[in-house]
Amino acid sequence: MANENQGKPSRIGGTFKLFLVIFLVLCVPVVLDQVDVDPDKVKLVGRYAAGATALLILYGIFKRILKIMAFVIVVLLGLVLLVSEGQVHAPRVKDWFAAHATRSSK
Repeated sequence: MANENQGKPSRIGGTFKLFLVIFLVLCVPVVLDQVDVDPDKVKLVGRYAAGATALLILYGIFKRILKIMAFVIVVLLGLVLLVSEGQVHAPRVKDWFAAHATRSSK
């Protein structure tokens, strides 16, 4: 006799995979902003990422995968849109690493 739960995928695993895909999609405009790409391209990529994220959120809600995580993703989506539109300036990782490298070498 086979276990009845064996054929069903784990809901936590599905939620994690969907969250990971959404997180990677949202990282693209932020990374482009960090490497000083043309601001107009960052805006365009940010808008595409927001659209793709909205579709993935709807998919997750309809598949009943996302429940509480949807709120976290909407907050991340808002932050990415603000950064890609230039309304909020994300701290430069390059400057942070440079500051920490000079401290550790002393």
